[in-house]
Amino acid sequence: MNETGIEGYRHYLARRDGDADLLNRRLASREEFFAGLAADPVRSKHHIDRKVFARNLRRRRPEPGVDRRMLFLLATAKLNQAERFGVGLGEAYGNNSGDDVPPERVYMELEEHYHTRLLAYVLDIFGLPFQVVAPPLVMRQFVKIAVFLPERMSFMFVGAAEMAAASCFTSYAASESSCSPTSPRSPRGSSASTARSSPTK
Repeated sequence: MNETGIEGYRHYLARRDGDADLLNRRLASREEFFAGLAADPVRSKHHIDRKVFARNLRRRRPEPGVDRRMLFLLATAKLNQAERFGVGLGEAYGNNSGDDVPPERVYMELEEHYHTRLLAYVLDIFGLPFQVVAPPLVMRQFVKIAVFLPERMSFMFVGAAEMAAASCFTSYAASESSCSPTSPRSPRGSSASTARSSPTK
């Protein structure tokens, strides 16, 4: 194939993310990005009630009276529950292990770990812990379908879920932009919107 086909995409992944280490769950370039975050962290001065956050994290619907900033942080904490569950399930069954696995699938699996780390970092900006919470029962069944169906049949489930999630989060993030920790902010850190550019999915 030419550079516009699958081989071109594989070269793009290698240039963007660096070497893929499936055993240690690492992508070289993304490790450099997170090292930069650790060296110059962003911190918000907004006070967030950790008890309210923890109490609502495992609720299907937030309790009445939760403010918009808390709703944004709860959405951030829950954003990739289903993806994380699916990746973990696929890892347990060795879906992307073996010499015959296309490299783009290995990169895809590893990218999901970094999505979780990035969302955990957003919570850390506000001094909140990251907790692994299983998705609801019905969602778990959809994830299992995507994981265990033959690849061609699972494409429609995975593709539809990715597009729906991206659309919903984009709309939600636009409406909640006032929750950004850019004001007030840490004296030494850059604003969250300008500190760094995250590697794209």
